[in-house]
Amino acid sequence: MYTNKVLILEGEKSILNGFNTLRKIIKINSFLILNIIIFILFIIICILLLILKKNTNYIIELSQNNNYLNQKINKQFDFIEVKLQILEENQKILSNNKKIITNHRNNLYYLLSSVEILGYNKIRIGRKADGGYILLNDFNNIKIAYSFGISSEITFEKELADKNIDIYMYDHTINKLPFENSKFHWKKIGLCGKKKSEQNMKTLYEFIKENGHLKEVNMILKIDIESYEWEVFQYLPFNIFRQFKYIIGEFHFNDSEIEYDNILKRILVTHRIFHAHCNNCGEMINLKGLKICRALEISFIQKEGYKFTKDNNIYPIEDLDYKNCEGEDLNYIINLFNKYTNN
Repeated sequence: MYTNKVLILEGEKSILNGFNTLRKIIKINSFLILNIIIFILFIIICILLLILKKNTNYIIELSQNNNYLNQKINKQFDFIEVKLQILEENQKILSNNKKIITNHRNNLYYLLSSVEILGYNKIRIGRKADGGYILLNDFNNIKIAYSFGISSEITFEKELADKNIDIYMYDHTINKLPFENSKFHWKKIGLCGKKKSEQNMKTLYEFIKENGHLKEVNMILKIDIESYEWEVFQYLPFNIFRQFKYIIGEFHFNDSEIEYDNILKRILVTHRIFHAHCNNCGEMINLKGLKICRALEISFIQKEGYKFTKDNNIYPIEDLDYKNCEGEDLNYIINLFNKYTNN
């Protein structure tokens, strides 16, 4: 009996020890599981944060792309709108071509119209044939002249030299001058409008700089370079225009692609036409519906210091205008130009 009680007590004690051991195991495992759960949650949070950051960057990038696309679309709409306006204008031009031609004629004739200069008379410098040009009887403070396109005729330059004016002369198509003069400074170099790689071509600015004349004023420019004059005046800086009291030369109208109107407007910013002469060595042509002589000799005077009035002369003017060649005198066209002047 006693033995049985002892066995029962030992059994109960063993059971209690087992429960205590199990409780300890569960406690330890619960702590480990909790740590594992916390670690997993940490990993999940990190992953979510990375996903959120990536999505945020994507949203920002998407927003930027949308702004770019909106700007591009707006530009395209603006471009289309401009194109539509141009198309509309072109349709107007095409539907009224005759009127456009008339306006072109009126505009170019107006730009070529001449004025009289109060207080001064016109004089001819050079021979009474091809090679002579019209200036004013005003040579005050003129010490320097530039002459481009010499060929074999230099009576104009000779008369300027007789007035104690130094003439800087250039022509890359000749090997020497017809005759020498102490006032002549000649080089075998040609004139161009834009800087070129050719060694025998320079711009007017380059010539002036090379000769130390960048601060000179009241100079004379004579130019006869067979249509290349338009390129020269198209790219010539306005400060160079202002260095010349007179700009005279032969202007050739033989290329319908040249924007004669716009180039003449550049010259007329600083100068006015006071004489024009039709070179009858070239024929009368039709330029975009405009009747004009192929080669026109024009004399410009700088605006500053002069007063102008309407030119009421009937061309050709006696003792000033002489035919360049044998044949018909074409100067009647100058009278047509002057109908469009308003001073």
